Amino acid sequence: MTYFTTAARTATAITLVAAIPAFAQDSENQDSDGDSVQVLATWTYAPLYEDGWSVENMFNVTDVTGPGDEVIGDVENVIFRNNGEVLGIVAQVGGFWDIGDTHVFVPWDDVSVGDDLSQAQVPVTEEEVDDFDIFGATEGDAMVAESDASDTNVVDDDLVAGESVFKATDLIGDYAYLSDGVQYGYVADLIVQDGRISAVVSDAASYGRSGYYAYPYQYGRGSPRMGPRYQMPYDQSEIDTIESFDYTQLQSRAE
Repeated sequence: MTYFTTAARTATAITLVAAIPAFAQDSENQDSDGDSVQVLATWTYAPLYEDGWSVENMFNVTDVTGPGDEVIGDVENVIFRNNGEVLGIVAQVGGFWDIGDTHVFVPWDDVSVGDDLSQAQVPVTEEEVDDFDIFGATEGDAMVAESDASDTNVVDDDLVAGESVFKATDLIGDYAYLSDGVQYGYVADLIVQDGRISAVVSDAASYGRSGYYAYPYQYGRGSPRMGPRYQMPYDQSEIDTIESFDYTQLQSRAE
């Protein structure tokens, strides 16, 4: 094992910092809780437009299909870990089979989504849907926990998320507040990229800014699922520098 003197460690640290590009050094700050926060000066929508997809758009237009590409339902919700990772979807199926609407949680690894979000294929068939057990039932409510997210299961219509996970609808619709306590509209959408939430889209009309604005998803010591407010780690001077989010540039958006 190699040991360094204090002077050597200091010199090495200075050398390493000097070798890091300025934009990398300034890409993150820390909030009052010590959590890393993306600096908005280095934030760009370009990767979101190219590779991201809208949860709200999925709710509105995505058809859920079975193994044979038959339309069997639609997407009712998306389940995430608190760090933003997608765990799976809740699909409403059964109406097309005349067996009554059934809500099924499907792990994300078992969901195949088209490039334009028009379809999400799941391994659920009419013959098998009634064989699934409701998991984590508590006082009549189905609760999905992180440990449940590897299996496809029938779930309650009003699915309750466990402590380490949340539903998209737990966050969409929450009031958005700035770090200095100013109300900044509400959460209108979530943009997912590479299997996790990259951005939270806010409707800031009540703040006096028309249009939608996308900010880096922040999960720290204050959980985003503890609504009815989503605490943004930015103040007014920071958020006023962001341009409006142009949904027409989102490559995955389906009509």
